[in-house]
Amino acid sequence: MKKLCALLMASVLNLFPFSPNEVFSQDTWPSDSIITTGIGHITDGNVVLAQNEAIVDAQKKALIQAVGMLLSFDLIEEKFFFLSEAIFDRAADYIESYRVLYDSTIGDRYHITIHSTIAFKALEDCLVTSQFLTPQIKLPRILLMITQQRLGQSFYTCWWSFIDPEKELTLIDQVLREELQKKGFEVIDHTYRLQETPINNVYGCLDLRLKAIQTLGTQFKADIALIGNAHVELIDEIEDSLKKSVQASITARAVKIEDGSVVTTLDTYIPATEDDEETAQRVALERASSTLARQIGEQISLRWVKESRGITLITLSVSGLSNYLDFSRLRSDLKKGVPEIQNLLQKTLSDEGALIEVESTLNTSSLAQQIGNKQFEHFTISINGISRNMIEIEVSPKSEILEQKQHKTDTTKGMRGNG
Repeated sequence: MKKLCALLMASVLNLFPFSPNEVFSQDTWPSDSIITTGIGHITDGNVVLAQNEAIVDAQKKALIQAVGMLLSFDLIEEKFFFLSEAIFDRAADYIESYRVLYDSTIGDRYHITIHSTIAFKALEDCLVTSQFLTPQIKLPRILLMITQQRLGQSFYTCWWSFIDPEKELTLIDQVLREELQKKGFEVIDHTYRLQETPINNVYGCLDLRLKAIQTLGTQFKADIALIGNAHVELIDEIEDSLKKSVQASITARAVKIEDGSVVTTLDTYIPATEDDEETAQRVALERASSTLARQIGEQISLRWVKESRGITLITLSVSGLSNYLDFSRLRSDLKKGVPEIQNLLQKTLSDEGALIEVESTLNTSSLAQQIGNKQFEHFTISINGISRNMIEIEVSPKSEILEQKQHKTDTTKGMRGNG
């Protein structure tokens, strides 16, 4: 199978002369047009099924060729199955459009040649997030500010406390630093920095005000502070077992020092069962810290790269949506009505409303103004509130408004008739 994958890639990658393993800027991405030929097998005379199979094959080859413009042949071969799952088998995410150039039938094989338009920006973002590429944009310097409450403790400890502060990197700090550095972040060693720049203000471990976070972040020359609380507790013991089980939970948020905005938040809960409490605690904290670092690192990286390219991530808090069909219509209305919106992602959807993450070239207030001034096809939209990175909107389906007006008209006519 590995040899077959290598032959497939070689046949596709030999078609272009680009130098791989470099990240392209928006103005220097390779040509987004790729021509490939796919083959499908005709079984029991079913040409339609063979055609679909051939199109899928051609699209997969187009994506292999596109990735080959960004990564080396050896890396693609080594990570082929991961790339297949994340990219090659998800044509809809990375092929913006395609058109058939010609097709033919040779024996029991159906051949089709298509001209595909590749979404290189989305492709590059995926490869950067998956650590196959190093972004051109320098990732932020991170200051770790994670408090911890260990087994048997009734209080939290931290390095910035004015009462008995942590003098060394904790286990959580060590794991977070190691995992985040693997992703290309510079993680500040606060224990070393404290020797040069001691803290002059008085701070407690919990409930730090935003101003205090920004003050500490500025003092340590950080771009982002990773603020969080780690807690470990015993959980139900296993029957007929002498082993000890604990659960480590870490709740964290990444705060941008420059403006105080929250880049992302994350909760992690990891259990561990070992021969003794101390070992179980250590294993649970290591696993929770590692999981948190991988997940929050990806989110910070993706958002940082997008914002560095002039794309703002804004959350729409929507009330008035009742079902997924309404969400789909609202998504379509916003993309058609506001060209500066590049992408919309549903974060939550319930009877109470929805949270939608929007990628836009506009800032929050400008986007709110655009939405408030537009006439949309399916909805009337009102702006109820604007904060740093959130717009609260209320939507009313126009079909319901028309029904209400019609009902009011009919009621008025009925009253006049009765009069």
